[in-house]
Amino acid sequence: MQFEGKRTSRLFAMKAGEQLSAMEMMAVDPIKVVIAPRMPAGVIAMPLLAAIFNAVGVIGGYIVGVVMIGVDSGAFWSQMQGGVGVWRDVRNGVVKSIVFGFAATFISLYQGYEAQPTPGGVSSATIRTVVYSSLALLGLDFMMTALMFN
Repeated sequence: MQFEGKRTSRLFAMKAGEQLSAMEMMAVDPIKVVIAPRMPAGVIAMPLLAAIFNAVGVIGGYIVGVVMIGVDSGAFWSQMQGGVGVWRDVRNGVVKSIVFGFAATFISLYQGYEAQPTPGGVSSATIRTVVYSSLALLGLDFMMTALMFN
């Protein structure tokens, strides 16, 4: 969630520094130029991060199971393949990460854009971003898991 707070504070800094107002004065839509490119970036970044974390988890499991504990390497990979349904589990993970990326990015961009241009505005907007994103992702995870895994 720290990444979302940084996105909020960067957008807030542009608003507080009146860069967004200057864009509007030059007849440039700040939503198209500043906010719109950040949305697909957040949506694309989340599945990539999820894939990296999944790979690190599998490698970590291999190191602990095979190298440290002494489980047979073939048995480890056999159990891994048997326990993970590629289409069901991987597809659900990708769908969840895309939805989470959209929700977290939308919340952070909205909070940064709507923050009050005062010294306390950035801190309260960042706190709201972290809290709202955490609660939204928790609720979305519960609903999506209930729908996907019946």
